[in-house]
Amino acid sequence: MSAAISSAHAVSGSVATLRSRRATRIRTVRSIKVRAEAEKPNFKGWREIDIKQVQLGTAKIPSGIDEEIFCSSLYQWANGLTTSGQNMPFALPQRVDRLPTGFSMAFLVSDPKGEPGTFVSCGEIVAEVVDHPLQEGQRVLMINGTGQVMDKGRLIDVDTVMQTFPNAIRNAVGMATKE
Repeated sequence: MSAAISSAHAVSGSVATLRSRRATRIRTVRSIKVRAEAEKPNFKGWREIDIKQVQLGTAKIPSGIDEEIFCSSLYQWANGLTTSGQNMPFALPQRVDRLPTGFSMAFLVSDPKGEPGTFVSCGEIVAEVVDHPLQEGQRVLMINGTGQVMDKGRLIDVDTVMQTFPNAIRNAVGMATKE
């Protein structure tokens, strides 16, 4: 009899624990939202941030490198991923464009409204070297995603690209280091 009572008590105790955890989680989410609204950073360029993108990564750039070589190296890496099918097996075709301080990699799908054989971008990974928003004189590589890249798991190729990014950054820093 005591075993039946203790197991019933344990079950009701675990339900109470779950309710407590759920309430704590709700409070945590609310406090994060309130804190985010109350503590908007006031650094230069805050109002210029595009809300329709998600930050995929950030890397500090050492001060003693040639940024032009660094950006060219990253562009060549990204372009090499897309032009050689034996490198990476991607589900979607891609297009890489050179930017003044980085590159843009677009994931392409068939245009349902256009002619057969035409493609449109369904999402992009944009990597650019910019000034650090909080530290004067520090440069960082900002990697942002737009379009369907913002929906985690929607474009499976994004994870593949992002997993190979750290080695590409290390190699680009090595190539761009002034000696």
